[in-house]
Amino acid sequence: MTKSELVCGVDIGGTFTDCVLLDLDGNVVYGKALTSYKDGFESGFFNSIEAAGEQMGLSSGEVFQRLSRISHGSTVATNIVTERNGSKVGLITTKGHEDTIIMMRGLGRVAGETPENILKVVEIPKPDPLISRQQIKGISERMDCNGDVVVELNEQEIREAVRNLINSKVEAISISFLWSIKNPLHELRAKEIIQEMAPDLFITCGHEASQTLGEYERTIAAAINAYVGPTTSKYLEKIQNGIRSRGSDASFLIMQCHGGMFPAIRSRQAPVLTIGSGPVGGIMGCESLAKELGYKNIIGTDMGGTTFDVGLIVNGDPLTSEQAIVDKFFYNAPNVKIQSIGAGGGSIAWVDSYSGGLRVGPQSTKANPGPACYGLGGEEPTVTDADLLLGYIDPETVFGTGSGRGLHLNKELAEKAVSKLASTLGISTIEAAQGIVDVANAKMANLIENEVIGHGLDPRDFVVVSYGGAGPVHAASYAEDLGIRTVIIPGEISSVWSAFGISISDIRYETEKEVVLLSPFNAEELETLFFEIENNSKDLVYKEVGEDANIEFKRYVRMRFNWQKHSLEVPLSSETLNEETIKQVVNDFTSMYKERYGSASILPGAQLEIESIRSEPVVRVWKPKRKTEAVSSATPPEGAKKPERLVYLGGTSPVNAQIYNGSKLLGGNIVNGPAVIDLPGTSIVIDKGQQVQKTERGDFILSLGEKLKKNQSNELVSTIEDSV
Repeated sequence: MTKSELVCGVDIGGTFTDCVLLDLDGNVVYGKALTSYKDGFESGFFNSIEAAGEQMGLSSGEVFQRLSRISHGSTVATNIVTERNGSKVGLITTKGHEDTIIMMRGLGRVAGETPENILKVVEIPKPDPLISRQQIKGISERMDCNGDVVVELNEQEIREAVRNLINSKVEAISISFLWSIKNPLHELRAKEIIQEMAPDLFITCGHEASQTLGEYERTIAAAINAYVGPTTSKYLEKIQNGIRSRGSDASFLIMQCHGGMFPAIRSRQAPVLTIGSGPVGGIMGCESLAKELGYKNIIGTDMGGTTFDVGLIVNGDPLTSEQAIVDKFFYNAPNVKIQSIGAGGGSIAWVDSYSGGLRVGPQSTKANPGPACYGLGGEEPTVTDADLLLGYIDPETVFGTGSGRGLHLNKELAEKAVSKLASTLGISTIEAAQGIVDVANAKMANLIENEVIGHGLDPRDFVVVSYGGAGPVHAASYAEDLGIRTVIIPGEISSVWSAFGISISDIRYETEKEVVLLSPFNAEELETLFFEIENNSKDLVYKEVGEDANIEFKRYVRMRFNWQKHSLEVPLSSETLNEETIKQVVNDFTSMYKERYGSASILPGAQLEIESIRSEPVVRVWKPKRKTEAVSSATPPEGAKKPERLVYLGGTSPVNAQIYNGSKLLGGNIVNGPAVIDLPGTSIVIDKGQQVQKTERGDFILSLGEKLKKNQSNELVSTIEDSV
């Protein structure tokens, strides 16, 4: 890499599209632009890069010429499924199994629902199928569970089915035969036939979409991949062409739900793995931050314009799941586990007509029209409007960066929107604004509590990393409610932290194999199985990344007690396996199982089973070390002070808070509450008894003191709502 080269990360959010640029010296600048729904996100993508380039004094042409890598977190595939505007898809499957995706699993109608909705199972409908029954064709063929051919593939039936699907004007075809993960011969032959008959159709095979057991999960993964494939592929091609037309030959990488990057060519073929990948970038940034600062357990909290997302770093590694859910369709795909609720800055506050209580979200104003204070036509009261009225946000601040792209806030419009809500509730405008913030904070605290305790962990053993445009504004409140003592705000780039995490994420593939191995395990047998799947994946990596790619392998085994349902994934050393490694993995599994399910769940003397193995071929990308500065005195410099302003820190009486320009604070400076630190794109609200210190890397460490958690009940949200 030469001195002139830059690395770029772009994250498309519900309201803003964020970009970061990093250079060799560790300098980081960022740009924000409104997310552009009307042109399929294209202008927002390029506007954010140009806005970041302006912060470096570069013209549009100069910034693109200097880019060596562009990493992108795309929400296109996710939006296609949730908004149901995907391609018309046909499905070819084993005869007799045409209704697999129509029937779903028994819990299909409540997949991804909240606990209270699960109790109303009879009132919840199944989602409409992605593929109509008329577009599903059964074919005579059969593999057994060992991968042996029981019934030969009927190629005549394949050709007839494809002709019918072409006549019905399908844009993509998915193929899912029984036991294709054991032997994909029939799926591959069917794919060849379709390519001969209709070379322009998008085609997905089940064994390509998912490599694990589960007929429904594999079939729906293939169906989703075909459903989003044509549109996603066109989007990535359009963005890539736009990059080239601007004079750049930068490599183009796409964030995946497992936390790694794929070259664009791979993402165009497997877009299902981009679903839910947006918030993952922030967690990958948290993983890097954990290593920098020496923390093992982190709760990553991303409060953007539309949602509030939570992910966990436990013992230094992101918490993962083997199953993903989108719009109640669940399929097997290793992913960084993220939980989300509609509680962002643009979440709309409203009054429940049945209870008369105040509610916040899940509806959002998104980028257009946005909160009322944006002045773009929005009239509904939102969390951002409430934050502005309560003094948490500087009324003179500008959201977004770059010439002609910033939004100047309008406090009068915010007051007008919130006053309508206040009138309905019969309270003052400030009381309504405070109620909006309290309800939003309670919802966020409740989500964190459920997620952490649900994994057998204690929130008090964690630190919170808060990011997203609205995160630092609310972090102290939702952390304090859980007894958490430390909140980290990752510097001036906290509002674009997900884009930063995307920019430093490595290229990573996934390869997996179902096995049945019972203890005592044989190290040589396990090593042979890993060697087989890793050897098969090397050619693909060399083809798509480059023959000079330096591949590392990260290995995992999924284990359980024999005949038990619950299994856990345990990491292995990437070195050659031996008896000591086997002993270590057994001990690690036992410790993890005890931590998750309690010591009483351990079955002494019970046989263990390895049900699957997984290997991640990883290609490390260049990433800079964040620039540091000399630590200054503990007293905030006068040069960082701004005029005081009235801030409501609970209740209806404001305090005259000290206000600081976070960009002018130096490493080592300490700010005591009540105060607000204004940052580009966000602000840090500090209550009385709380303290913030700026580090040498520009991060802000918020210490919450010894105040005990206010409420440990899961009824926290409803209590606040009923009292408003």
